[in-house]
Amino acid sequence: MRSWLPMVIVVALISAGLWFAESEPQQLMGKRPTPQQQNRAADLVIRDARTRHFNTGGTLAYRVDAERITFFQFARRDRADLTEPRILFYLEDEPRWRTESRTGVAHNNGQRVVLKGDVEINELPEPGGIRLDTQSITIKPHQEYAETDKLVTITAGPNRTQGKGLRAHLKEDRVEILSEVQSSYETD
Repeated sequence: MRSWLPMVIVVALISAGLWFAESEPQQLMGKRPTPQQQNRAADLVIRDARTRHFNTGGTLAYRVDAERITFFQFARRDRADLTEPRILFYLEDEPRWRTESRTGVAHNNGQRVVLKGDVEINELPEPGGIRLDTQSITIKPHQEYAETDKLVTITAGPNRTQGKGLRAHLKEDRVEILSEVQSSYETD
């Protein structure tokens, strides 16, 4: 009668060797990275980034430039951290609105962008257009729409309007301040 013991030992050794070869070092030591640790690793970092986005008709809709874009891909979503982002919106091949800030976060492949830190939005061409200043604003680039619940200051030449909260429809050149509005105007 043949003994199956040597065959079982060989199969067990091969299985253990394959498991050992395919296992991550943290698993072998009994340590698994937490979801937060896994999410900290960037999938892609781009320095001096310049991206162009076109509408369905094939004309330039807007462009995004940044000193650095750090991209993270998660199971159900993505996020891009932006350093010194600048967004330029176009109307019929001419730049119409320019945004600048210290930082930003783009969610879901740029469907929603949150700009923070000395946010400035300028109507072009300068001078003569309006300027909007706030500390934080959410922009939906494809819709050319922006909103915030923070304090906002809008200046146009010597005229100034300040209030809390804003909705801006950039395509329509329409800006709404939501509450606590104060304005000062100079007349000729």
